[in-house]
Amino acid sequence: MARDNAPIGHTCGSIDDIIDNLNNAIDEAKYIINNPEEDSTEEANIIISTINDVINSMESIRSDNTELRQWGNDEYDRAEDAERELEYLKDSMESLQDENSELRSTVEELEGELRNAAHIMA
Repeated sequence: MARDNAPIGHTCGSIDDIIDNLNNAIDEAKYIINNPEEDSTEEANIIISTINDVINSMESIRSDNTELRQWGNDEYDRAEDAERELEYLKDSMESLQDENSELRSTVEELEGELRNAAHIMA
């Protein structure tokens, strides 16, 4: 399983709380509708309070999403940099392998010349 490095926790719990709060506000509104003769001040205050709680929760989720988006963009940039570095290193390795092959050929040529020189001197 992949490691979760996100700077914020899961927001599902917050969303579930918001849904619960909205369902409670709906229940209070239904009570008001179904009991028009009663004083519904308490229920109306509960609805107002619930809506304010939902707004605050949504703003918190918005902030978390902004932070998560920035983190994702930063991680994307890091991945892009790593890919460029990998390509550079592959190119460097290929160049060094070519240089190594050329040097081996030069060494083989020089060894051959040394053998010839030693054979001639002998």
